[in-house]
Amino acid sequence: MHLVIVFYNIGGYHAARLRETYLVCQQKGWDFTAIEVTDNTTDRPWGKMDDLLSFEVKTLLPIAATPNTIDRSPFSQVAASLITECLTDIDPDIVAIPGWGFPVSRAALSWCQKHRVPTILMSESKQDDEPRQWWKELLKSQLYIKKYDAGLVGSQQHKDYLVKLGFAEEKIFLGYDVVDNEYFSTGASRARQDIISTRKREPNIPHKSYFFTANRLIERKNIARLIEAYALYDREINSEDSWDLVVCGSGQELDNIQTIVNNYKLENRVHFPGFITYDRTPDWYGLASAFVHPAIQEQWGLVVNEACAAGLPILSSNTVGATRELVVEGKNGYLFNPEDKQDMANALLKIHRLESASRDRLGIASQTIVKKYHPSVFARGIFAAIDSTLLVKNSN
Repeated sequence: MHLVIVFYNIGGYHAARLRETYLVCQQKGWDFTAIEVTDNTTDRPWGKMDDLLSFEVKTLLPIAATPNTIDRSPFSQVAASLITECLTDIDPDIVAIPGWGFPVSRAALSWCQKHRVPTILMSESKQDDEPRQWWKELLKSQLYIKKYDAGLVGSQQHKDYLVKLGFAEEKIFLGYDVVDNEYFSTGASRARQDIISTRKREPNIPHKSYFFTANRLIERKNIARLIEAYALYDREINSEDSWDLVVCGSGQELDNIQTIVNNYKLENRVHFPGFITYDRTPDWYGLASAFVHPAIQEQWGLVVNEACAAGLPILSSNTVGATRELVVEGKNGYLFNPEDKQDMANALLKIHRLESASRDRLGIASQTIVKKYHPSVFARGIFAAIDSTLLVKNSN
């Protein structure tokens, strides 16, 4: 058997899932190949991944060998053409494909249909991600969803949405949205144990306590409103005692967000270190006092997994998909309405006013909760999905 898993761009959390899957393939004596569209992107420049990749990876449009004139996005028609060539060369027995909206995903699905290769849909879409129109949903179901043989999703919300689109419930398995928990827990612990060395590695980490958020700086991530909420928090708490705010990431909203910071005269308390590569993130999680995820719309939000694994209290929008599984109100954090800046500010105030020992208990609870979302769960889900497709294939 030869299993192929397709991703747009393999970052740290993809690598962790793929490693676990590769280990099972080795135990079974199966071949395994990962395919990515590109090895680098402007919005997620992960950094060097080679040390995390112990398996074969096919890159359709490597940045070093692809002219700048060629679109390397998931909507690239070039990538859609290349993946059919790649699958033909590999000749896999089973292919796992991310979603249905990208041309590269549709091309992979079409190739598998033509060659009668079973497919696994990897999805984290949920009903409330955006307004849904019945006719578009019908087309989506008929053209793509019902052509997959099994599904792997992050949570019950994602499963419910696929069922609504006509996918057989018994063919949908859980385990998609996981990260390398040990990487973040170990790295954050190391950062806390030797703060002097941590600050030498990352001299831009604030010396005060700080709230930490890591996001692409685009409108739906809601960082502008977080700044406004932080201003309300700062006004309530004496500025000498208030925590700083670290906004990690890059994107088109940066100038607008910085203008808001300047308008509130928060330049000395809100920090923009840019995109922090995968190897550096544990230090920033490690010295943070709490994690904030303010997104208005978020299918899952893997940064919540990372922050939980790093042992942080979680403050999150109640619309973030991961919160149903990873945030228990009052146990490891607090939820807020992402469109209400006062509600968001109240959450910041609530965590600030806790005793240090109480915050520590919330962080420990985060690590306990996220243990159920280990990369091995992804591998179990993939192979449960594979088993379901093979049973059908063998019965025919």
